[in-house]
Amino acid sequence: MPFLSRITPILNLMIMLAGVAGFSGSVHAEKIAETAKDGVPRYVKVNIIPEQDAVTPGEDLGIAIQQIHAPEWHTYWKNPGDSGESTSIEWTLPEGFKAGDIEYPAPHRLAYGPLMNYGFGDEVVLLTSLHVPEKITTDEVTLSANISWLVCKDICVPEYTSVTLVLPVATADNPASPSNPEFFEQARTKIPQQKIWQGMIEEQDQTLKISFDPDAQNVEELQGGSDFFFFPEEWGILVNSAPQDVSVNSGRLIISVQRDTRPLSKINNLAGVLTYKTKDGEDKAIALDVAVSGKQTEAAVAPLLSGPTEEGAITEEPVTVVQAIFLALLGGIILNLMPCVFPVLSMKALSLVKMSEKEQKHSVMHGLVYTTGVMVCFAIIAASLIGLKSAGEEIGWGFQLQNPVVVLLLAYLLFVMALNLSGFFEFKGHLFSNIGHKLAAKHGYTGTFFTGMLATIVATPCTAPFMGPAMGFALTQSAIIAMIVFLALGFGLALPYLALCIFPPLRKALPKPGAWMETFRQFMAFPLYASVAWLVWVYGQQVSGSYGVMLALFGLILIAFSVWIARHTPHRQPMRSAVHGLTYSAVALSILIVALSAMKPEFMQQDTQTEAVEHYSEAYTTQRYEDALAGDRPIFVNMTAAWCITCKWNERVALATEATHDLFERNNVVVLQGDWTNQNAEITKFLSGHGRSGVPLYVFIGARDPKTGERPEGRVLPQILTPGLVAEYVEVKS
Repeated sequence: MPFLSRITPILNLMIMLAGVAGFSGSVHAEKIAETAKDGVPRYVKVNIIPEQDAVTPGEDLGIAIQQIHAPEWHTYWKNPGDSGESTSIEWTLPEGFKAGDIEYPAPHRLAYGPLMNYGFGDEVVLLTSLHVPEKITTDEVTLSANISWLVCKDICVPEYTSVTLVLPVATADNPASPSNPEFFEQARTKIPQQKIWQGMIEEQDQTLKISFDPDAQNVEELQGGSDFFFFPEEWGILVNSAPQDVSVNSGRLIISVQRDTRPLSKINNLAGVLTYKTKDGEDKAIALDVAVSGKQTEAAVAPLLSGPTEEGAITEEPVTVVQAIFLALLGGIILNLMPCVFPVLSMKALSLVKMSEKEQKHSVMHGLVYTTGVMVCFAIIAASLIGLKSAGEEIGWGFQLQNPVVVLLLAYLLFVMALNLSGFFEFKGHLFSNIGHKLAAKHGYTGTFFTGMLATIVATPCTAPFMGPAMGFALTQSAIIAMIVFLALGFGLALPYLALCIFPPLRKALPKPGAWMETFRQFMAFPLYASVAWLVWVYGQQVSGSYGVMLALFGLILIAFSVWIARHTPHRQPMRSAVHGLTYSAVALSILIVALSAMKPEFMQQDTQTEAVEHYSEAYTTQRYEDALAGDRPIFVNMTAAWCITCKWNERVALATEATHDLFERNNVVVLQGDWTNQNAEITKFLSGHGRSGVPLYVFIGARDPKTGERPEGRVLPQILTPGLVAEYVEVKS
């Protein structure tokens, strides 16, 4: 447990100061282990007792470990609570023997300030058993065990003893006999009785509600019971010191308790012991467990997020399906303003201006076809994402851009589009003529459809405001709901153009056609050129920087050359064929570069995680994050990617500034930066754990309170940052 790792040096110091030394004892059968060595007192006497006076081949042998505590001292249960360590036994056994688990009686609550521990005082008996093989070749067996425990009062002292049992092997003439039947019978009555009851877990508003359907004969006893308390066997699931609400309503046992920070996904079953007093004042203890299903595991993070999933995790207001759809719709509309998408939308909008009166009747159909193209492309991306997530892949929004092949192909595509807008070529009478003809057929509907798909493809590097919660919510829901949310995002992307097509007054608000349109068209090429430059830079982050940039630029040159030479194709042979050969060769070489990106030869390999991040930050890893949480300093986590435009804008404007650097330094903030440019399972897990499926994600967790030792709840910053906004979170909340 994390707590134990922090207190271990302190415990070692206590041992050294107290002069507690190692010791060993030896018992034969029921002999009490030594309780002192070299004059050093011990706080727990240990008695190890076999259930039989001999070992019977093929029959399990019960063993009791009796612990007698000094007054006011205590040891710990299997889940020690907020601190402590449970008793452990390491056996050395003959061949064929196997040791079973320790069976604990019901623990007691041990309150210590704000902490709540679970354990035992006075006298306690722990039971275990040894599996004995069918065949034993000796007349007697030697069973040795190293038993260790932590005993506490105002201080804690680790203690241990070594014990040995030498028992004869039973035969038909000399069978084994019970050595202490009453002792073992009484010890077993204190072991909680296991109940196989149907149960379920619900998590809401930082409360975990565990409900069971008891057997009919137990309902009446439970209804008349009092002083209920549920001891969880797993640490970190429930707040140990929090009050518990245990009731029996309509024959159903319901346990409500405050949620702790450990994700339910870390366990398969939530098991525990319920203690209570009957109406006659008798102490009772029953063992219960309920399976943690996949759906319940998702509930720990899915409501985006109703509670923290780990220490310092983030809480945001829960998002409903309707809210997620609205946020996705709004995020899709904003995507149209991104530099990759805006030129595409602008050209489609201006195509409406150039329509003749006769063609205006086709505008509605163009809008519907464009919307269909967007929705189909979004459906394909969403289906791929949902399918891969279901198969266990750690991916999120923009996952395809973690592949350098996709990045380079997208750069090529935008470059060709930019050359076209610049007027360098039209798709007529050369290599691209068939494509151009097909996409322009049927009143341009096919072209409009593929323009919608293109708008979607070039929008995927971007995460608009409001998209984060919607996408995070979608990927924790069923496939149907996830698809609905993704299609809402697509409809938002298509909505501006669709509105222009359907409503004539909106088209009339557009400028009148004229020579300015050609100038504007050429101007719109420059955002695409800028996007190409950015994609080449991203590509350089994914493969070896210098070689990656050189190869990508060389591919762009080859494409430009193929366009230029295609424009100058002669009409006579054999030069016509020769020029066509050059064109095809240039395109083939550019495709070869893409193939090299897929194969990633040694000279192109690069791990972006090993590169230096900003000089005031550290590279994010799960271990480094957990170490930071275990410390006292405030933490700022920046999840980013080279292909995320919003991330780069925020870093340029709000994070990679001298003022923010001074802010972090002044407040002693640990800054962790996760680079999701290439696929990284640890970063994807962090994103999904905070209800997000893509970057950017900014998390701030305040410093640990020196009085209580607790951290405040972590907070998610907005997706668009300013220096003042970062300062507000860090200075006010630290």
